Amino acid sequence: MESSNADPTLDEEQKENQPIRTIPTKTDTDVRVAVIGNVDSGKSTLVGVLTRCIQDDGRGSARSYVFNYSHEQANGRTSSISHEIMGFTPDGSQVAPERLTDSKNRTWSYIVDHSSHIVTFLDLCGHEKYLKTTIFGLVGLIPDYAMIVVGANMGLTRMTKEHIGLALALKIPMFFVFTKIDIAPENVYKENINLLHKVLTNPAAGSRLPLYVKDDTDVSDLCNMMEARACPIFTISNVTGEGVNKLRQFIYSLQSRTLLNGVFGSRDEPFEFLIDGVYMVTGVGCVLSGIVKSGSAELNQQIMLGPDKTGTYKHLVIRGIHMNRVPVENAIAGQSVCFNVRPVNKKEQLKRSHIKKGMVLIDKSLCMQTAWEFDAEVVILHHATTIRPNYQPVIHCGVVRQAAKVVSMTKELLRTGDKGLIHFRFMFNPELIHPKMTLLFREGRTKGLGMISQVYPIENSL
Repeated sequence: MESSNADPTLDEEQKENQPIRTIPTKTDTDVRVAVIGNVDSGKSTLVGVLTRCIQDDGRGSARSYVFNYSHEQANGRTSSISHEIMGFTPDGSQVAPERLTDSKNRTWSYIVDHSSHIVTFLDLCGHEKYLKTTIFGLVGLIPDYAMIVVGANMGLTRMTKEHIGLALALKIPMFFVFTKIDIAPENVYKENINLLHKVLTNPAAGSRLPLYVKDDTDVSDLCNMMEARACPIFTISNVTGEGVNKLRQFIYSLQSRTLLNGVFGSRDEPFEFLIDGVYMVTGVGCVLSGIVKSGSAELNQQIMLGPDKTGTYKHLVIRGIHMNRVPVENAIAGQSVCFNVRPVNKKEQLKRSHIKKGMVLIDKSLCMQTAWEFDAEVVILHHATTIRPNYQPVIHCGVVRQAAKVVSMTKELLRTGDKGLIHFRFMFNPELIHPKMTLLFREGRTKGLGMISQVYPIENSL
């Protein structure tokens, strides 16, 4: 998985020559936008057009700057989570990369140096085959907003509606971008716009308010209106550039929701870092990317890595911190960063195989909250039949992604739309979870949403 902050091309000498920066204590400078929508709707192309300040050639030239792997370039389908940034000056002008041929490290460093406001795009997968990766991005990477891309010639497919449902369930403010308006027949485009209007105004979607953005629309107030169920709708062409500047103005107006979404703790709370990527960099060692959920971290600070399959933790020390591929001295709650870590005991070796999905970096005081079992108040969003004890869905909770068994329920069975209290047990290894964390569980097309109400910690987690 590609990280927004990993800097794998730097060797030790280059790292030492780079200036160390102190990041601001406020967290309202960076905004995370998840880019979702059906496959072939133009998500990666749109991200390339926005971040590189270019126009597409109609054959996918812009998306070539966004893809992480050669197989994505070959088939044109995103299968991993890619991160790209847009930088803005105080007057709202976008900071364009110096050269398109520059490496991502050099490009990001230039943008960060010349920007006062950074927007990070999380380019997620559109194909149903990679839905678990998309859910991981929406749940684990904690985006501030969801940009739902719709092909004007394709309309709202089943996967588009699936993504809209996920954004609604996770209470992520969303806005829509209709792409490919240069090739979409006028009647087809209007039918798709009308269909989206019906979907958003439906009570099942919370009676959202569609706002159609035109050339003379003032986009500065749309951000506040999104908190009140408004959904701005943009129409653009990545080839001709029509509507792209208005979308850029809107993206500049977006503000961080770190203090509003209720997920992040304060800087004074115990340190907790959600790991979403692992890199073994030659000459550097282990680099972990993710988001600081609570507390703060500094260079040479000792932290704990875990839990492993037995629920135990490793003692590590932070050797380096990067934010937006730039070295910094500290990191605080709400920021996406990378940590270069090593074991406190220099005789130990930290391998990539030691780190699995769901592991975190935490303060020692949090280790005792590791658990096999927990209770959750859930609502069944969709299920073809009924849910009973011994049912085994996949749990998505923060960066945790693991199958769990239904041990018991307050009701004999649960159907679509039912609410109840379920006692879960993880199938393979314990995880670090907390009460009031949001969880999403799935199995095929079955989906449920809930909140953890009680955790049953294991006795020995160190």
